[in-house]
Amino acid sequence: MNSGITRREFLKYTLEGSLGGFLYLNSLPKRTTACEIDLSTPLLGRVFKDDAIIYKQPSFSSGIKYYLKANNVLPLAEEVIGDPINERSKLWYEVTDYGYIPANSIQLVRQRTNQPHEVINSSGELGTITVPYSKAWKADPSTSGSDEYQYFFYGSTHWIKGVYKDSKGDTYYRIVEDRWGDAYYIQAEHIAIFSDEELLPLSIDIPAQDKSIEVNIADQLVIAYEYGKAVFISPASTGLLHDGKDLSTPPGEYRVNYKRPSRHMVHTDKIGDDDSELYGVPWVSYFTDTGIAFHGTYWHNDFGVQRSHGCVNLPIPAAKWIYLWSQPVVPPGQKKYVSNSGTKVTVV
Repeated sequence: MNSGITRREFLKYTLEGSLGGFLYLNSLPKRTTACEIDLSTPLLGRVFKDDAIIYKQPSFSSGIKYYLKANNVLPLAEEVIGDPINERSKLWYEVTDYGYIPANSIQLVRQRTNQPHEVINSSGELGTITVPYSKAWKADPSTSGSDEYQYFFYGSTHWIKGVYKDSKGDTYYRIVEDRWGDAYYIQAEHIAIFSDEELLPLSIDIPAQDKSIEVNIADQLVIAYEYGKAVFISPASTGLLHDGKDLSTPPGEYRVNYKRPSRHMVHTDKIGDDDSELYGVPWVSYFTDTGIAFHGTYWHNDFGVQRSHGCVNLPIPAAKWIYLWSQPVVPPGQKKYVSNSGTKVTVV
């Protein structure tokens, strides 16, 4: 198979901003629900941090137009190439009628609401947030004393355990997070529930031994292979050295040995403003016994540079592709799955 693009070309296009995410080097799979992009609603940008800046032009020297607050949601017009925002990307976004913002200042999101389910399977159902963010309440949100909540962010995944209607008739899902067992109530229309078909494995006709994954630390890339030919490539963010702590992703040969479609992650070695407690981290494929994994990322958009606690941070659609393509196969509805015969992972 001719991949159609070299690694050098991919790095060039990533720097220019013309790819912006993962890429199939083969033809698209017959079933694309695993990674399809919802184009039915406008593209938006959720601001990561307070004091993010909209500039007059896609240049840091062009002048400041606006300072922003965390979780401001911006209407985006188009991608543009501007000043480098890190060593691998020059990607900016034009904010409709306002100016320009570096791509790594925002999470790309959409606003899509969903028809609530009236009944939830007794074993729970997996869903994903389809709005920029949603408040998840620790108690009945219609009560006067209900003021404890978390934000759940676009693309995060959560286990739904029940349906609840408040005194106003509004429908909420009861979410049970998977670390402490805490329950939260979230507007049902903000979550899309996955069908079993959407969670079926990809490329099942390829023998397990003929699939492999490479994590290239120097290039900050994840590459998937079938029969030794690259079929998928994505920018990534691997671990880094931080304040004297070695959080780097260790080179070596491994196998995917444990998967969870959703995980509440907690870090004591905080390296960012918002990465100490992460609810609903999506599409987690562990490959070391120390907890290093591929997973989706909603708290930064800085792929191509090292900035994780050791895991391999990926764009959420790319992490979902790896999760569904690699071995072991997780049956729909299963919260975790362990196997010693998963897909080979080489970190170089």
